[in-house]
Amino acid sequence: MMVRRVTLADVSRAAGVGMATVSRALAAQDHPDVNPATRERIRQIAKELGYRPSATARALRSGGYRALSAVVPDQTWGWWEPVIRGAFRVATQEGYQLLVHPIAGIQGGAAAVIEGLANVPTEGVMVFGSADDVAVRDAAERYNLPTVMIDDFAANVVLPTISADNRSGARTAVEHLISQGRRRIAILLAWEGSDYTDKRLAGYFDALDAAGIARDERLIIRCDDAEDESIPTWPRLDQVLEDDVEFDGLFCIADLLAAPALRSLRAGGRSVPRDVSVVGFDDERAAQLLDPPLTSIRQPYDSMGERAVHLLLRSIGGEQIPPSRVELPTKLIVRASSSHAIGERLAPKKTKASPTSR
Repeated sequence: MMVRRVTLADVSRAAGVGMATVSRALAAQDHPDVNPATRERIRQIAKELGYRPSATARALRSGGYRALSAVVPDQTWGWWEPVIRGAFRVATQEGYQLLVHPIAGIQGGAAAVIEGLANVPTEGVMVFGSADDVAVRDAAERYNLPTVMIDDFAANVVLPTISADNRSGARTAVEHLISQGRRRIAILLAWEGSDYTDKRLAGYFDALDAAGIARDERLIIRCDDAEDESIPTWPRLDQVLEDDVEFDGLFCIADLLAAPALRSLRAGGRSVPRDVSVVGFDDERAAQLLDPPLTSIRQPYDSMGERAVHLLLRSIGGEQIPPSRVELPTKLIVRASSSHAIGERLAPKKTKASPTSR
């Protein structure tokens, strides 16, 4: 049996005001003719009734469309595309379309995009970032739109949120370095104060403590201007090398930090992995293109997209999903930057010199 669509007239009747007042109260922009108390009361009634102030929502409720939306960030998030692929696969299996909406260039960011979804045939939305953004939550609630975040930056979340298990992944990275015989392991840090940085640093300490390796503040190396791709090497890592601070392992908390780190090591006369084994985190495609290819902790991109769609479908079905974080397991991908065996296998073979002709 199909549920009857809630109409503007239903909201008007429940609120005891005219349809024109309801229409103004539910508009994206606050209308001056409706006082704030009345506006909030009408919006609460509309939410409780399940009203969607959208022409295309009528098509959704009559069975014309089955669609979800994904609000994607700008290019600074290098890994949103594989998450979308995982989400697309599950959405298709469940008979839903997946619509993609970019944030880049839109004033008001993700909250503004969600406001615009009032006139898009969509039943739920996944948003990259903004897990602590109250404006995003409020916009989603205003339009009765189930929302799931993909985010590991915000420590306190206000919506259901999916991320990788950053602490466990970082511990695995450092344990791998220890398994390669490394005992003096440095860490490259950036974006401090974010949830994932704090957890990856904690995972680094977890591995050291479990192995009985003393912590050394000199080996906690901070990278300024981490997103500046014009920086050839990391100045503070260069200084550690110049000061002859001993270390034989390096954990970069993100793959983005690895390329300048490898150049710093090369400029400092350190061979990778002979002198220093290096591990990153994220396993973005660029990890395979570095020289040597970078061992990295792979985030569960496909699973993140799949889980987001499953949470949305449960919410669309009427289940109340609490605003908590779901952390998914990571995977260690071993390449030549950390492993002597792989490095030797990939090294060019020496050939006999040919005699010179006179």
